[in-house]
Amino acid sequence: MGYEYEEYRDLVVLERIEEAEGVVCIRLGAPGGERLPMWEPGAHIDVELGNGVERQYSLCSHFHADTWRIAVLREPNSRGGSSYIHDNIQVGDLVRTRGPRNHFPLVDAPDYLFIAGGIGVTPMVPMLGEVIFDKEVPWRFYYGGRQRASMAFRDRLEPLGVVLWPQDEKGLLPLAEILAEASPQTAVYCCGPEPLIAAVEAACAAAGRPAPYVERFAAKEVDTTGDAGDRST
Repeated sequence: MGYEYEEYRDLVVLERIEEAEGVVCIRLGAPGGERLPMWEPGAHIDVELGNGVERQYSLCSHFHADTWRIAVLREPNSRGGSSYIHDNIQVGDLVRTRGPRNHFPLVDAPDYLFIAGGIGVTPMVPMLGEVIFDKEVPWRFYYGGRQRASMAFRDRLEPLGVVLWPQDEKGLLPLAEILAEASPQTAVYCCGPEPLIAAVEAACAAAGRPAPYVERFAAKEVDTTGDAGDRST
């Protein structure tokens, strides 16, 4: 079951953490302390920033938590979204949000393969929590990044069994080898930069596998249509 909320709400910044090199994690809560709306792994919220820009960010907190977390990568070519959050949003600020909405839900499957690249790890953090603690089914998780220092949540994910794959240490993810270990029934999830998603799609096709479940991150102007798989940074 999915949850979609269209109304706007003002939330307060409860916590700001430098999660990794170039990545800031913002925890949001209701000003009155009430519980925020329900959501499921894969969901995102719209964030309306003070500079008139609106962006979408995946929720990466535990999906049963009373508050929400988003992780934001500072993009070198930011058009006002990520740079504004990094430079201006502080604890105690009010942030206008809408959602959550989910166009990247976790389907039921006998086992899962997660392939994340960079900040694309964010929607998969709560997915992994559901697979481990609720579904209790087998899973594998490969997390690629340019370098270890820039990989958000690495200290929490690696002890769970997530395979970290910093490119400067190991090169590119060996997708053919990774997919060769998956059964035909394995649900393959991928989120990250377009080259990674395209490579995973091509590798699945070459192996005769069903298409993976993907979510793309692409900068765009304000869009209230809720088109699936399009995120801005």
